[in-house]
Amino acid sequence: METLWKDLRYGARMLARSPGFTAAAILSLALGIGANATIFSLVNALIFRPLPVANPSELAALYTSDFSGPLYGTSSYPDYEAFRAETQAFSGLAAYTLTPVALGAADETERVIAELVTGNYFSVLGVRPALGRAFRPEEGEASGADAVAVVGDGLFRRRFASDPGIVGRTIVLNGRSFTIVGVAPKSFPGMIRGLRVDLWIPIVAREKIEPRDRTLTARGNRGLLVIGRLRDGVTLEQAQAHVSVVAGELHRLYPSEWANVRNEPRVVTLLPEKSARILPQAFAPVSLFLALLMTVVALVLLIACANVAGMLLARATGRLKEMAIRLSLGAGRRRLARQLLTESLLLSLAAGAAGVLLAIWGTGLLMRFQPPLPVSIALDLGLDGRVLAFTLGVSLLTGVLFGLAPAMEISRPELVPALKDGGTGERKRSWRSVFIVAQVALSLFLLIGSGLFIRSLQNALAVDLGFDPRNLALLSMDLSIAGYTETDAAFYRQLLERVRSVPDVEIATLTAELPLGLGGSRRGISVEGYTPRPGEDLEVHSTMVGPDYFRTMRIPIARGREFDGRDGEGAPRVVMVNEAFVRRYWPGDVGLGKHLDRGVGGNLEVVGIAKDSKYASLGEEPRPFFYLPLLQNYEGGATLVARTRTEPEQLIPRLAQEIRALDKALPVFEAKTMTRHLSLALLPARLAGTLLGMFGLVALILAAVGIYGTVAYIVARRTREIGIRMALGADRRQVLRLVVGRGMRLALAGTAVGLVAAFGLTRFISSLLYGVSATDPITFGGITLLLSGVAFLASYLPARRAASVDPIAALRYE
Repeated sequence: METLWKDLRYGARMLARSPGFTAAAILSLALGIGANATIFSLVNALIFRPLPVANPSELAALYTSDFSGPLYGTSSYPDYEAFRAETQAFSGLAAYTLTPVALGAADETERVIAELVTGNYFSVLGVRPALGRAFRPEEGEASGADAVAVVGDGLFRRRFASDPGIVGRTIVLNGRSFTIVGVAPKSFPGMIRGLRVDLWIPIVAREKIEPRDRTLTARGNRGLLVIGRLRDGVTLEQAQAHVSVVAGELHRLYPSEWANVRNEPRVVTLLPEKSARILPQAFAPVSLFLALLMTVVALVLLIACANVAGMLLARATGRLKEMAIRLSLGAGRRRLARQLLTESLLLSLAAGAAGVLLAIWGTGLLMRFQPPLPVSIALDLGLDGRVLAFTLGVSLLTGVLFGLAPAMEISRPELVPALKDGGTGERKRSWRSVFIVAQVALSLFLLIGSGLFIRSLQNALAVDLGFDPRNLALLSMDLSIAGYTETDAAFYRQLLERVRSVPDVEIATLTAELPLGLGGSRRGISVEGYTPRPGEDLEVHSTMVGPDYFRTMRIPIARGREFDGRDGEGAPRVVMVNEAFVRRYWPGDVGLGKHLDRGVGGNLEVVGIAKDSKYASLGEEPRPFFYLPLLQNYEGGATLVARTRTEPEQLIPRLAQEIRALDKALPVFEAKTMTRHLSLALLPARLAGTLLGMFGLVALILAAVGIYGTVAYIVARRTREIGIRMALGADRRQVLRLVVGRGMRLALAGTAVGLVAAFGLTRFISSLLYGVSATDPITFGGITLLLSGVAFLASYLPARRAASVDPIAALRYE
C-alpha cells in the first residue's frame, strides 16, 4: 500500500506538471464516459431497476395468450377471479388496467390517466401510501361500496398544491363523486414502466364512471394485467404448474373463450418481476434500441481511449531518458509499467468524476424530453448505486485500455539511444499509427450509421402517406367519460355543423382513431365469398369515421362513394374497405356490393373502395383495412379533424370553444396539428438520427484531433530533418506533400478498415431503416469524402507550419 500511495502521489505530480495535456485527456475521456453513463442510466431505468414495491423478487406477472397466438396477452376479470380462487401458489393476486377519466366539474375539467385496480392491489405490491390509506377489501370487491380513490404524487402536487388535508376530500370523476382516501408515494408512478398514473380507482367502480362497460362480467373482454406475490417456499415453476391446471379447467368450461384462432387452448405464462418490467411484447424493440445506443457510446469511448493513448505516447517521448535512468538504477520494467498504469488510472478516474457530472446534465435533458404522447412519461434516471458502479467500472477499464500499450512501450526503452538523446524508436511511432487508424475506422463506422438513419428520416418525411397532412387541426374528446351514451350521438352532428360554419374551416369530420398513432383496432369479421384457411386469423384493422372523412383527409376514392349524411342511425348498415382488402379477399372483383359481418348489427354492404394509406407505421406494406360510419357505430372517444384555409394552429382555440359551447364540462385533449401528430411516427427515426449524429460528430472531432496531434508531433520531432531537406533544395510544396501524405496514409488506412466494418455490421440495423439500404452507396461515399476532407485539414494545418520552417533555425534545433 505504501508503494501504491507513492505511485499515486508521483503520478498526480506528473499530471499536474502538464495541465494542458491533463485537461485535454480528461475532457476526451469524460465525453465518452459521460455518454456511457447517461445511456446506461436509461437502460437501468427501463430494464435493471426493480419495481418500487416491497420485495419485488417475490412477484410474478401472469399473461394469457392472445386469440391470434402471441403468448403475452391480457386477461379478463372473470378469469382473474378464477385464478385467484383456484390457485394456492400466491399469497395475493391483483389485476389492473389503464383508463382515461375526466377530473373536475364545469370549466375545470381535465383528462387524467387512472389505473383501475382490484382492492388488494396496494397490499399485494406492498406499497404504503404517503398520506392516508390504501383500499380496504370491501372497497375493491363489492360493487355497492363507496366510491374511493388514491391520488398519485404528480396530481397531488399539480392539482392540489400538496395539501396535506386532501384525505377525505371529494373529487368528481366522469361526473361521479369519489372520496380521496390516500396519496401514493412519490416513488410509485404506477405499474406500467415509463408511464405516470394520476390516480387509482377500485375496478368495481368502473360501472360508476362507464355505465356501459362490461369488464367485470364478460369473459371475452380481455384487458387486465395480472400480478401476484408468491407464497413463501413456492417457486415460479411450481406456481406455473398451478396456473396451467386452472387454465386447462377454464378451457374445458369455456372452450370458445379459451381457444385461439387455431382452436388450440390458450396458454398461461408466468414471468418473474425482472422479466416483466417492460411489457413482454415491447421488450424486443426496446432492447434493440437500447443495445444500439450502448454500442454507439461504447464506440465513442473507444475512440476517446485511442485518442488519449496516442497523446500518452507522444507525451512519453520526453520521459524516455527518465525511464532509461530508472532502469539503469535497478528498477524493473514491471515496476515502471505499474507506475505508468497508475497515472493512466488517475486520469481515467478524474475523467470518470467529470463524466458523472456530464451524466447528471445528460439525464436531466432526457427527463425533460416529452415525446408527443397522450400520457406523461415518468422514468427515474437518477444515478443510483448501479449507475455509479457501472461508471466506476467503465473508468477503470478505460484506464487500462488507453494506458496499457503506452505503459508497455515506455517501460522498455532502448537504453543507449534513450540515455543519449531520448530517441523514440520506430515502435512508438507504429503504435501511434495504430491508434490513429483505429480512431478513423471507428469514427467512419459511427458516421455511416448516423448517415443511414438521417437518410432514413429524410425518406420517412417524404413518404406518400395516402392522405394530405397539411392544414389539419385535431382536437380529441371522450364523450364516455363525460357520461354520454349512444342515445346522445346527436352531439357529433351538432358539433360538425358548428365547426363547418367557422370561418377558414374548409371541411371537418370525426374519427375514432387517427392514422399512425399509438392506437389501432382489430376486429374479427367474416367476408362474403371468402373461406379462411385453417388457422387463418380474420381479425382486420379498422376504424370508425364521420361523414366526409375521406374528403377531409384527401384520401382518394377508387370506386363507389364515401360516407355522408345518409349513413346515420336507422339507415342500411354500410362499410368501406381499402384496395388492399379487395386484393386480399376478392381478387379480380371490384368489391362494391359485397358484404362483411363483424358479429354485431348484421351484414355490412361495401359502398366504397378507398385508396391504400399508412395506418400503423410508415414502413408498413399495404394492409387490408375497413372503415365503419361513426354515426351508425357509436364510439365515445373521437377526434375532430378540421381542414383549414389558414395555419391550423391559429384555429385550434376557436375549435375548442365550439366544443365547449356544446358542453363546457367536456375535456378537450391533444389539441394539435396533424403534422405534430405525425412526429410520433417519425420519433424513432428522428431520435436515432439525432443521437447517432451527435455521437458521430463527437467521434469526428476526436478523430480530427488525433490526426492533428499525431501529425503535429511528427512535425515537431522531424523539424531538423525538414530543415536539412529545405537546405538541400526541397521547396514548400514538397514539404507539404511529405507531411500531409503521412497523415492521409493513416486516414486512408482507417477509412479502409472502417468501410469493411460498416459493410459487415450495418446489416444488423437494416430493420430500423426506412427506404434506404444498409449499404447505401450515397451514404458510404459521402461520409468517406467528409472524413477524408477533415483528415486532410487536420494534416494540412501542421504541414503548413512545417513548410514555414526556417532552415537555419531548424538546423540549430536541439
